[in-house]
Amino acid sequence: MLRVCCGFVLYDIPGPHSLNLLLSDMSSLVPGHFSDHSLPLGEEPSQAEGLQNPGQRNIVVSEVLQVVNSMCHPSSFNTYPMFSTVIVAALYFFVTLLFHFQTDSVPDPLDDTLQALTEESSHPEQPQDSGETHIAGVPQVVVTAICATDLTLGLRRIPAGFYVVVKVDGAEFWTSNKPAHVDQAVIEWDERMLLPCEPPSKVRISVCASFELGPMLCHGEVLRKFEISVRELLDRSENSHPIIFQPKPGEVVSPCTSLFMALEQRLSDETDVAVPCSLTTLVSGEVDGLMLRTDAGHGLLARYRRMQNSSDLDQSINHFEHALDICPMDHPCRPAALFNLATAQFVNCRANEPYLDLDIPISVFQDALDLRPTGHPDRPITQLHLAIALLCRFAKRGIKTDVDAAEELLNEVLNVCHANSHIHRAALLAIETSALHPYASIGVNALGQEWPATSMLPLSLNQLAHQAEWCLQRDDPHALDEVISLHYDALGYYSIMHACRGQLLGNLGIMLATRFERRGNAEDLDEAIALDREALALHPVGHTHRSSSLNNLANRLSTHFKEALALCPVGHTDRPVSLNNLAVLLSTRFDHRGNAEDLDEAIALQREALALCPVGHTLRSSSLNNLAVLLSTRFDHRGNAQDLDEAIALHREALALHPVRHTDRSKSLNNLANRLSTRFDHRGNAQDLDEAIALHREALASYPVGHILQSLSLNNLAVLLSTRFDHRGNAQDLDEAIALHREALALHPVRHTDRSSLLNNLANRLSTRFDHRGNAQDLDEAIALHREALASYPVGHTDRSSSLNNLAILLSTRFDHRGNAQDLDEAIALQREALALRPVGHTDRSSSLNNLADQLSTRFDHRSNAQDLDEAIALQREALASYPVGHILQSSSLNNLAVLLSTRFDHRGNAQDLDEAIALQREALVLHPVGHTLRSSSMDNLAVLLSTRFDHRGNAQDLEESIALHREALALCPVGHTDWSMSLNNLANQLSTRFDHGGTIEDLNESRENLHCALNLLTQHDPRRLKVHTSLATVYLSLHRSGLHVTGSPCEDTDSLNVAMHNFQAAANFVPGGLLFRLRASLSWVHHADKHRHGTELEAYGTSMQLMDAYMSATASVSSRHSALKDFPSTLAVDAASCALRSGDVCRAVELLEQGRTIIWTQMTRLRTPLDSLQTHNDHAAALVKRFRNLSSLLDKPPAIHADGTPSVDVEAAATRYRRLVENWNGVVEEIRTIEGFSRFLLPPMFTDLQEAARDGPIIMLIASKSSCDAIIIKHTQPPTSIQLPTDFEKLTTLVHAFREAIGKDASPKGNQTALIKALRTLWGDVVRPVAENLGGFARRGSRIWWCPTLLFNFLPLHAAGEYRANGKSLSQQYVSSYTPSLTALMRARRSHERSPSVPFAAIGQNFPAGASFTLECVESELDLVQSLLPPPPTVSFTKITSVDATKSRALHALQDNTWLHFSCHGTQNFDDPFKSAFLMRDQPLSLLDITQMDLSLHQFAFLSACETAVGDFATPDEVIHLAAALQFAGVKSVIGTLWKVTDSTVQLLVKAFYKNLCGDGKMNSRRAAQALHQAVHSLARDKDMPLDQRIVFMHIGA
Repeated sequence: MLRVCCGFVLYDIPGPHSLNLLLSDMSSLVPGHFSDHSLPLGEEPSQAEGLQNPGQRNIVVSEVLQVVNSMCHPSSFNTYPMFSTVIVAALYFFVTLLFHFQTDSVPDPLDDTLQALTEESSHPEQPQDSGETHIAGVPQVVVTAICATDLTLGLRRIPAGFYVVVKVDGAEFWTSNKPAHVDQAVIEWDERMLLPCEPPSKVRISVCASFELGPMLCHGEVLRKFEISVRELLDRSENSHPIIFQPKPGEVVSPCTSLFMALEQRLSDETDVAVPCSLTTLVSGEVDGLMLRTDAGHGLLARYRRMQNSSDLDQSINHFEHALDICPMDHPCRPAALFNLATAQFVNCRANEPYLDLDIPISVFQDALDLRPTGHPDRPITQLHLAIALLCRFAKRGIKTDVDAAEELLNEVLNVCHANSHIHRAALLAIETSALHPYASIGVNALGQEWPATSMLPLSLNQLAHQAEWCLQRDDPHALDEVISLHYDALGYYSIMHACRGQLLGNLGIMLATRFERRGNAEDLDEAIALDREALALHPVGHTHRSSSLNNLANRLSTHFKEALALCPVGHTDRPVSLNNLAVLLSTRFDHRGNAEDLDEAIALQREALALCPVGHTLRSSSLNNLAVLLSTRFDHRGNAQDLDEAIALHREALALHPVRHTDRSKSLNNLANRLSTRFDHRGNAQDLDEAIALHREALASYPVGHILQSLSLNNLAVLLSTRFDHRGNAQDLDEAIALHREALALHPVRHTDRSSLLNNLANRLSTRFDHRGNAQDLDEAIALHREALASYPVGHTDRSSSLNNLAILLSTRFDHRGNAQDLDEAIALQREALALRPVGHTDRSSSLNNLADQLSTRFDHRSNAQDLDEAIALQREALASYPVGHILQSSSLNNLAVLLSTRFDHRGNAQDLDEAIALQREALVLHPVGHTLRSSSMDNLAVLLSTRFDHRGNAQDLEESIALHREALALCPVGHTDWSMSLNNLANQLSTRFDHGGTIEDLNESRENLHCALNLLTQHDPRRLKVHTSLATVYLSLHRSGLHVTGSPCEDTDSLNVAMHNFQAAANFVPGGLLFRLRASLSWVHHADKHRHGTELEAYGTSMQLMDAYMSATASVSSRHSALKDFPSTLAVDAASCALRSGDVCRAVELLEQGRTIIWTQMTRLRTPLDSLQTHNDHAAALVKRFRNLSSLLDKPPAIHADGTPSVDVEAAATRYRRLVENWNGVVEEIRTIEGFSRFLLPPMFTDLQEAARDGPIIMLIASKSSCDAIIIKHTQPPTSIQLPTDFEKLTTLVHAFREAIGKDASPKGNQTALIKALRTLWGDVVRPVAENLGGFARRGSRIWWCPTLLFNFLPLHAAGEYRANGKSLSQQYVSSYTPSLTALMRARRSHERSPSVPFAAIGQNFPAGASFTLECVESELDLVQSLLPPPPTVSFTKITSVDATKSRALHALQDNTWLHFSCHGTQNFDDPFKSAFLMRDQPLSLLDITQMDLSLHQFAFLSACETAVGDFATPDEVIHLAAALQFAGVKSVIGTLWKVTDSTVQLLVKAFYKNLCGDGKMNSRRAAQALHQAVHSLARDKDMPLDQRIVFMHIGA
């Protein structure tokens, strides 16, 4: 199906000179400016105090609250209506301070805290109250008082209280935790404590702010920390010299400016000195856990505020949750733990989406409040936070009860808190704001704005102006937000009467307006208007800055220009200028808000201005131009032809005022040309386009070589020539356009500011020429130009998103034509980056949504990742929703969404998707009337959908309409167009379908001719050739079925059938077509070759399995490979083997079975291939070995597990890196194959190689296909033998079900399990007996044999087959059975390694794992039994891991360190995701996937005494994915597993018998395992009370 080309938007990026120049000579229009004048802020800080660093700022909380409190006076609201928003935002700001503490100016202890969490706790216990401490007659130093000043200065959060910590001689003493008021300069602690008597002794002192007044969960915020000797403290006390602190680095002010400690010396027999102790009374363990978790949570929360790393916030919440878990319901610290968790959750709500899931933190805040009853010291702070959260939820949802509850909470805070406390001030602010301005009128942005905690001694206005100007020069959202925050911070310092406030308000208004222009958030514009109003109020009539304030406000609110206009009455010389300015601003506001009245008023004002500029007036030409521009704008939005005609007439008059050689003539030529071009676009009058081109030619001719506007003129002329080419197809126009673009580019050397836009435009023209001529050089050059253009747009540049988009589109186009997957992956990554730069509201977001969706859809077509398709549909729906009715791109969006819905229907079969797709395509076609350039593609797409519906519902009208649409589409598509071949292909497919239903040979002949024509039109490397070959194959199959020749006469069927198979073969082998499409084509080849028993059938199977292997190798994780395998036939390998057997090639059947089964295991083991022989070949070979091992090591690592919410770009980047590694690995493998003796390196093994697997005994491969069921017996030196078994696929299916139902049935001691016996008899007669009879001719009785079952045979207990009657025969009487998943696995298991003199044996047992519902009673006794039966040291070095020690980690270490293993535990087989099958340990499962990631190549033996350890996956049985197979593929030579559940009593008896047989003579040899198990099972047969299913449950796998 075709996707509409214009769904991709290629942007011509203008430079400083616009592509289509619109002029305004009204130079008196002055934009809002930044004032760089500032009044002195007082004395500069001394060098000792440190210079202010703009990157590190702090807030003076008390001063802020004082300023805001003064602003809350009712008179302020009457005078300054914008204050309601500011005050509510300020309120939220101060509550935010409660969550935000200062860490960026001092060393952050977070790293130490986090490290401590991973170590054993080593914190000393908090000293308890020891009563009185004294030693009689000994000199002592006593602290009698501590006094600290300015503790609230510079804090970044509202403190609960303050305390001092004194550390001396390993002890730690805390003062009481005292609250402080806003205006409280000094805090004193009259608390006595004992210091060491030796004056040289050192004392460590910390001054801290606390997070709570009640039981403290952490150390709070360290404000000052220092070490001092007792002697110096005594000296300072005696001389009344406090310790003076300088501001911390990067801060103007810092909390705690001084500390004084009063000391006295005395003897111990004087008045006793009480030693204060810790505020907490918790035991040590609780202190350690709670403090570490809580400190870490606060530290991570603080770091999140600085770095905005979401993982820090997530970890913070995690730590607070752990802290809460430590505090049960009656724990004294539980309310504080709840409060901390709610705080972090509230921050998370604001960080992810405004007020998302506010119910969660509100609920937790409420729980904390419930545990802090009236009188609790921390109740007010909890009420304040809960109230703010409720107000925020109200702002989001409008629930009135939230406001009522919040006001009730705040009133209670006011009643209990001191009037000068921080909490009282904040609550008062909220109450007064709520009372004066109902919250229904306050937006979410005002309530929830994230106010950064910046300095209240801000940057100077000069510095702010420079920061703002720098910010406006680039498109950096973060920088813009930061500069706006800096301005808001400065506002908090410059009070209402400050002389600088007006200028600051004006500049902040400009920044907010800029953010509005970039992001489209109307609240920014409203805020800017409010600020400009306040600025204007500060500049009364006569003020020197009133005019600039009027101008700034006018830029946001055009009505204020009317005041400026009123100052220029009729007749005033400046009135035309004022009229023009007001008109321009109204036009600007119209551009952003679309209010038609603004545009109409702007036009009326421009008409008045023009009337005041009669013929001969100096401004008449400019006034003509500006009125023309506005009329043209109105035409664009309303389509009134009179507006456009008048605009052109005005431009003609303006041009007439600029005769030849007039300095402004070229500009007028350009503007008139642009309007004529617009009229051509709407009416199609060729004269307009020709005149526009002529005008641009004249404008270009008027510029001398080197003129500053020459390049612009070259560019504009090139654009119109390109437009004329689009409409007339004259190649000369396109070539000239490209030549002009090249000339323009030549005028701009590297690093020229305009070069990037010209690079982009030339690239777009080259892309157009490629579309029409298919010259690959044009496409490659266009991509190179776009790369250069993108490199010139740094991150933050306003045009970067467009450049990303353009390069992505061309890379996608090149992928379509060459099939290089890297191009597609890079295109998607670039489109994601472009989309991220276009947030909701951005004018170009819809095109980015569309383009990314289209490329994701393309990738889905090639890789079948359902997530790509679903994401593409979601993106297209968002894009479509963003287009208003009648939008130029609405039709493209409709088409593209329809295509995606159709694709999803093809894969999931939901009829609603198909019907919706057809409805969307019909709507799109209506928007593409006759003559529209996209009508042909729209018809094609609708036709394809109708054909699809016909295939599923059989309505002939759908098919007829489809063919008619395809014919019309083909007639509209010119020969040579890039879509011509696909239009032919689409029509051919529908004609072939109609032939199949109607039998008209003309349809088939026309279809065949169209396809041959399409094939001839495509280049030899065009990926679309694969589709045409597939269509040709379908047509010739139809011809074969009809029995007709292309001329209509009878013919030999084989001719057309051969042609069909040839085309399938060509499609499957066409490398540019892509692996997935080739694989699908090969499977179609297999299907039809098998159906018609064609001679290429065996080749088709071989090709399919080769492509399957290549396709799977590009998938990173084993789980995703397993999932992908489910999309393809599970019987491919056995069907291929059956095909080979039919042709008499038994050896080839074995090769195909080995190649097509255990694909996942085979790919994993390839990466661990030893290369010792190649290593010593030569230096080049050694280098290849090193590269192979390095790449294999990288590919063998488990891929990163991406959590939900991981950005798609990160997931895709990881997938792309993996595919590139695979490509590099494949390249190294190909190089190795060029070395003599390694030509078949890692190729599927030949039969002569596989025959080595039968060295120790015959191997029986059982084949279960729908065509026949066979056994192949492989002997070491003789040719293989095939036996057709007396059963079929349906009987085998019934037998498998019979076994599943019989296991466990009648399993009591008295039960005889007749159903199981019947199934075992059937298994003997239909499968095993024919094999055993054949084996009797050459295999001695009692020797070993190996079973290699396929498909359904994997689920049958072949080793237990027999007659089960008196003197009846059974397999176990004749042979010792083992199993192997594949021949290669068995050969690998037989590789010899040096054995350790002492066998390391680990017994791992877990009787009660996590999540288990019952206990395995005999685990301990079983492991003890195993140990008792093993040879003693030094023969065996035995390790036992059980109970709480048997964790996943310990088991993995034991698995790695010991070559002999015995597991006794719960085992589970996960049928949905078999790689999650596991041994259940105490903490978490030891999964099959964990095992596959280990190298166990030196391991000898594993006994799996667990349930279901050898049960495969029913969806992909030939992958043999179970725990026992995983151990063997990981390297363990010999494994014993179970087919179903096993009882404790069975295990005890069998383990005892097995180990006696295995090592009773004191020797350890894993090759004895099969025989030992065989004998142990025979011994169990004597126990008549043991059910039959328990006697046959164990099986042996491996050597």
